[in-house]
Amino acid sequence: MASIKFYPHLKRGESKIYIRLSLKRGQDFRLSTGLTIKDAQNWNFNKNLPKPNSDDNKKLSNSLKDLESHLDTKLYDVERDKMISLNDITSRWVKKEMLDFFNETVEEVNDLLIPYAYSYAEGLKSKTFQRNGRRKNYTDNTISKYLNFAKQLENFQSHRRISFKIKDVDDNFVEQFLEYLTEEKNLAVNTKGRYIKRLKSIIADAEINGQKTNPKYKTIKGFEDETVVTFLTLDELDTIIETTMNDSQLEIAKDWLIIGCFTGQRISDLFRMNKNMITNYERRKYISFSQFKTGKKVMIPIHYHVQDIIDKYKGNFPPNLYKNEKSNRTQLSGLMKTVCRNAGIKDNVKGRYNGVIGIYPKYKLIQNHTCRRSFASNFYGKEGWTTPMIMEITGHMTEKNFLKYIDKDQFFLSQKAAENFDAERMKRKSSISGNLKAV
Repeated sequence: MASIKFYPHLKRGESKIYIRLSLKRGQDFRLSTGLTIKDAQNWNFNKNLPKPNSDDNKKLSNSLKDLESHLDTKLYDVERDKMISLNDITSRWVKKEMLDFFNETVEEVNDLLIPYAYSYAEGLKSKTFQRNGRRKNYTDNTISKYLNFAKQLENFQSHRRISFKIKDVDDNFVEQFLEYLTEEKNLAVNTKGRYIKRLKSIIADAEINGQKTNPKYKTIKGFEDETVVTFLTLDELDTIIETTMNDSQLEIAKDWLIIGCFTGQRISDLFRMNKNMITNYERRKYISFSQFKTGKKVMIPIHYHVQDIIDKYKGNFPPNLYKNEKSNRTQLSGLMKTVCRNAGIKDNVKGRYNGVIGIYPKYKLIQNHTCRRSFASNFYGKEGWTTPMIMEITGHMTEKNFLKYIDKDQFFLSQKAAENFDAERMKRKSSISGNLKAV
């Protein structure tokens, strides 16, 4: 059943009225009606219509009701039509019907940035993308990120008190948007960089769909802050394992920390692990599942430290502290810091704390994602371990993304090479000594 709602684009002052037409998942359209309310504060959000406190608002309310009736009739006609169905409804169809209703043929009602950004995000539900030669669906997480980004754009527009058009997006627009995200929202560098990437994707899609764009949008680029990798070494993990925690929640956090550091999984997958994922293959045990973020199937060999924890919980994994995933993440991230502090992981190291790069006690830098970074860093360059082997477990699609997880800025491989030199020298000395004894 179709749902039609009207709403002002701004919270106060003169504002254009938008329509949200929802048919089903993947068909959720947001477009400007071309109508305007003089003061958005005179809007009744319960009835989705203007408050009848002036003649202008009464006329506007009647126009919107008539538009809703017109669209309901047209949708009913589509349902009865044998040639087309509701699945064929697009934003262009909605726009055309509104233009016909207002007897307009020139004005574009879908050239505005915010409705297009929302439409793009909702459209991802029915779209696919190609990766490694295969078509994949966009995850709910990705769709949610684009919807949140559209909301950020909408907040920026409200802050500026103007309506942005798609063609307004250029390097100057980006500069002002970044200033707003910095001064008003205090967002981290990487978050701002990802927002710019999403903005460019939306404008590129608009251009493909025939919208008028500013050629300068192609010059804008996303960006990333300096990568600072914090990970727990194998020696530090041994220390943590040997340290007894005096609290049941800390003990659970410690166990999850160890599991994470020896499985290399994202936090979204780590806390989904259960005994049903444990499988036997050629007399060895693995944890097997499809990753939440990418859908990639992984089969993780069970490290003996992980097996010790599974045995401790009688064949299962540690419990989650909360059913709500977000609460679980937040609580465990804080507890993991305490676990490391109790284990004496207090050396001052370079890292990012509360978004600021500096020198801090290491335990303060530990968070959920440290587990994944620790696995990648500890086994990268280790004898008997190849990069593809590690990537097969972590689920990284490209080596470029994988390398962001290792401590390469601190000459990690050079240190590994030095260790190999030492091992070779000791082996040679032992060989020479053995030959002399034989003589």
